[in-house]
Amino acid sequence: MESVLELLESNENNWSMNFDRYNSFIDVSESFGYDFKTQKNTHDVQEFLKEKIKNTLYGDKLSQVDFEKLQDHLALRYFSSAEVECKNAFKFVGLIRYVINRLESYSASLESWFLVRDYLEAYLCLSNYSHDQNSYSSLYNEKKLISKSILFLNKKGFKTTIEAGNVVLSGDSEDRLLQAISYRFKKLGYHSIHLTLDCISRHYNNDTKRYFLRPEPSISLDYSADIPWGYLFNVSLANLHNAKNVKRPDKIFLECVELSKHYFCVKNLQTLNKFSDINHRYDTILPAIQKHILYDQYFSIDQVKSDHIIEMIEGMFTSSLIDSLSVNLRIYIDVLKWVSYKSKHNEPLVFSADEIFHAFNYKHLVKDIEDALLFMSFQTNEVNTSYLKPDEISKRNYFEKPFVKVDSKYLYVNPIICNYGFYNCLLELCKSSGADGNLIGKKAEELVEKLLDRSGVKFHSNKEYKVPKFVSKELCIQSQKRECDFIIETNDTIIIVELKRKTLTSEARAGDTLRSIIDLSQSFLHALAQTGCHEYMLRRNGKIEFDDGSIIELSGRKVERVALSLFGFFGIQDGSFIHQVLGSLINAKIDSGSVEEDIKINKQLTELRNQYRTDIFVNLYCEGSNPFFNCRFFSVPQFIEILSNTTNNEQFELELNRTRHVSTGCKDWFKEYQFVRKLKA
Repeated sequence: MESVLELLESNENNWSMNFDRYNSFIDVSESFGYDFKTQKNTHDVQEFLKEKIKNTLYGDKLSQVDFEKLQDHLALRYFSSAEVECKNAFKFVGLIRYVINRLESYSASLESWFLVRDYLEAYLCLSNYSHDQNSYSSLYNEKKLISKSILFLNKKGFKTTIEAGNVVLSGDSEDRLLQAISYRFKKLGYHSIHLTLDCISRHYNNDTKRYFLRPEPSISLDYSADIPWGYLFNVSLANLHNAKNVKRPDKIFLECVELSKHYFCVKNLQTLNKFSDINHRYDTILPAIQKHILYDQYFSIDQVKSDHIIEMIEGMFTSSLIDSLSVNLRIYIDVLKWVSYKSKHNEPLVFSADEIFHAFNYKHLVKDIEDALLFMSFQTNEVNTSYLKPDEISKRNYFEKPFVKVDSKYLYVNPIICNYGFYNCLLELCKSSGADGNLIGKKAEELVEKLLDRSGVKFHSNKEYKVPKFVSKELCIQSQKRECDFIIETNDTIIIVELKRKTLTSEARAGDTLRSIIDLSQSFLHALAQTGCHEYMLRRNGKIEFDDGSIIELSGRKVERVALSLFGFFGIQDGSFIHQVLGSLINAKIDSGSVEEDIKINKQLTELRNQYRTDIFVNLYCEGSNPFFNCRFFSVPQFIEILSNTTNNEQFELELNRTRHVSTGCKDWFKEYQFVRKLKA
């Protein structure tokens, strides 16, 4: 790619085209040696030239992704230079895309690119193409937006370079920019978290009790840069110190917003086009997964509705399974309920141990309350210590504890964003008292059982069955026994649910693509492979006979397969996008160079691939446009929301499928679920 890019950038005159060069299609046919087959007309010559362009440009050196990088590179140089640099080369490559759309791969031969210029010039002459016509210009609206941020940063003295289609803050510019942000946050101190919460509260939805921080991509071409609220929130937490005599904190904060907005805009993490995620390939899906994870880290913020975290913690940590552990968790749960009731979404809650003691009517001793609060609290200088550089995710620790101790008071920054700290603290207490992963997994399953029971949904859980040898051979698996976490039956459907506790690691959140796909493999792909085996058994034999003597019969019903994560994978769990992940990876093999890590991923992909190669799955699913239509990916908080509108099995199926046919592109399931329910109310 480098040689082609160098050629395109080297001499502007090479790519200048004269659209008045040829007087007629006869002139063109004679110049390029075209022999008319039947009657003479312009259309035949145009088709001849188009094929010449395709055949000449086709090769195996540049992939589609490489060609798109060429486009991006030239477009960014063109627009960020006020339409001066690479003007002819940019228009030349844009016109290639305009005339022939895409090829599977491209030649890197410099001679071929010069020939294509001549063919393209002749083709456009016959098309009466105008010098001022910008038929291809709309392809670059995203690059125009990024170019505005390039110009903003350059004007502020931060030098940018464009390297293979990516914008890079060169030299010490990135350090200086981040220090400029840091300087302002240090000056603001605790004002910054108040201002951040005040700003994101404008995106608070009272019905769902959540912030809608993921905008819906525009269907128009009028794009605007998103504000990285997640990044600003985390830097605010690193600056909770007392600040005195701050003049115009709102003005200083606005400067931070502007700097960070343009800084992140040039990183190209924002999804601007509503349709950009509907046609991924094996060579684009992994970067897309990482892009969405990074967007969630910097623009959105991890959230769990207060009611949901209370239900999850009560469901898991009041379980009889932990009675054998020498730990009393009731006080922690009571504190969670009290602060959830007292706190607001738009400002931190400040309270004392005495307030809680009196609110509990002497239910707990003051000493026990103080010990619990201290265990669940950071000191002011311990939260996100030194976090500034975006990819240093390991410095973000705010989720480990819910509170910050400030002098003799306690600060609960936000009840929706900081409540995961309760789960983390209680999990740590259980582990320190002897709980292992197996026990915690059982507690998570018990939580889901309680949720289903409470909503009137009848289910089968933890059912084991033997896998016959002929089935193991057909699916190419070694298992002699499998277990179903949950099976929910309706008149028309059997819903199979597999629960996984796996969450995104810090490495994945920081931008490690391999780690991201490993995390996704150990949660979504693993659960889906298990449900696929259960479905195959049902369809192969018409039933599953469990070890306890019970039987599930297919009886002509549909099968829904649900991978359930304990906490969210955020934008990745979007139904449309997760189908793109499956469609792009089902026939792929991950080869990262790390044999051990590749085995973890490819094991699940291989099991899924083998299922979809069986005659049963081929006949059922592989003739349609979406073979994974019955595969879903939800989190427990999403499950709780579904079950809150459920009173029986049939209604559960209805609510589960509310968003099946909906994709606004915002990748916020709660937003889409609320939207659809209001439409059908």
